[in-house]
Amino acid sequence: MGGRQSKTAVVGVPQTSLVKTDGKAERRKKFRSWRSAAPALDGNSINDAWRFAGNGKRIHNLKNSKLLAPLVDEEAERLRRQHRLYKRIWQNNFSAPVEEKLKSGGARVLDVGCGPGTWTIEMSEAYPLSSFIGVDFMPIFPQEKPENAKFIQANILDGLPFLDDTFDFVHMRLLVTAFTTTEWEQKVIPEIIRVTRQGGWVEFMESDIQYCNEGPTTARLTNSLMTIMKSKGFVTPINSYVPQSMEANEKFIKGIQTEEKSCFVGHWARELGQMAVDDITKGWSAVKSPMSTLMKVKSHEYDETVAIFAKEVEQYRTFFKTWRFFGQKAVTTSLSSSISTPSKWNEQEQQQEQQQ
Repeated sequence: MGGRQSKTAVVGVPQTSLVKTDGKAERRKKFRSWRSAAPALDGNSINDAWRFAGNGKRIHNLKNSKLLAPLVDEEAERLRRQHRLYKRIWQNNFSAPVEEKLKSGGARVLDVGCGPGTWTIEMSEAYPLSSFIGVDFMPIFPQEKPENAKFIQANILDGLPFLDDTFDFVHMRLLVTAFTTTEWEQKVIPEIIRVTRQGGWVEFMESDIQYCNEGPTTARLTNSLMTIMKSKGFVTPINSYVPQSMEANEKFIKGIQTEEKSCFVGHWARELGQMAVDDITKGWSAVKSPMSTLMKVKSHEYDETVAIFAKEVEQYRTFFKTWRFFGQKAVTTSLSSSISTPSKWNEQEQQQEQQQ
């Protein structure tokens, strides 16, 4: 296990591989089966992923979803606004030391749980010489995208449709409510490290679901959410569990790094604080059904509680913490099939499909 390095700023288990790698033939066979099984990004297979409610809003049909808010369009818009919030908090899109590689070109980047693809698109536009793939189990991807970006519908719990040692940089953020502790340890981290090339980087970004300087209503909401998370086996506490799980994986180089930033909540903290309270209140609304049931309140009473929260953060000057955890995959063998340019990436994919 490696030591943890931490940087702080205020802004306003056992490893279980999902895929056996007994030779190139087996990996190619698995890769081709994934690709053939993966849904297309248009046509009926995508339309089957959701249905339309009476008001015309889309509701997803994915049975294995842990998302507590099923409205597709509302969730996509919330995630786009949320991206803008965290971009403001951090003043950048990543912390891992990969910028020079992205600028020089040929880097392959994977965004796990990309949602509507906002991070993926921004990164592909900022680094046009590198290539970017966003994957998500719910296909809410943008219709227009740069040539060096693509999107694939996939659930990491079922395995990612990529060969071992594929990506120079793998990014995942704000999925603490998506995976249980067991899934995190036995599937998520092993699968992400599998598709990361030797010497490549992995970065997770997460946000605390509890608040500093919280009032009584805020405490009631967060305690209820914590109860739900614990009952479902979700990861807590985030800031210690995630880096410790990375350090426990022998394929990471020792010295997982942690960066922390805090964000004030409420109009008192000007534009950033207003963005934060808007995002959080929409998040509370997204989990209304399980939260109101646990709190034993009616729907309108829960809405009133969320409204009180929005006012309470002004009085108590509430803030929350967010972290980035990043580490490098160890180099254990020489790789003769490294990808140096996006064009070669596409050529290799075609060659792999033609073989066998």
